[in-house]
Amino acid sequence: MTVKIEGLRELISNLSKKEEDIKRAARAGNLAGGKVVLEELKRNVPRSGYSGPNPQARLSDSVVMSGNRTDGATGESYVAVGFSKAANFRAHIPEFGSISQAPQGYMTKTVQATEGQVQKEMADAIKKVLR
Repeated sequence: MTVKIEGLRELISNLSKKEEDIKRAARAGNLAGGKVVLEELKRNVPRSGYSGPNPQARLSDSVVMSGNRTDGATGESYVAVGFSKAANFRAHIPEFGSISQAPQGYMTKTVQATEGQVQKEMADAIKKVLR
């Protein structure tokens, strides 16, 4: 008895197209979730201005989101939301506090507040791409 498989090339072609669709959906989901965190972080960052001899931009004006990145070790794609290089060194002070300032925990509040919304936005973006 012999088995003849026809259409194997078409099957492989369709599977590779689906793989690209899934990767595209994951990237779109990452960006949608990152935008939610970006907007909430901008709202939660303390807004105090320093107008001394060397004024610096507010932290809320320095919130940025990266494009899609891939972790080299695991191969997972992700989007990083944080602060620009110019403001990154001072973002931890209001979050964790200092000897003369109580911690405000704005990053922790942002993560807790957006957890459900991020999942919803990512799912919606993935469904939209895979339709």
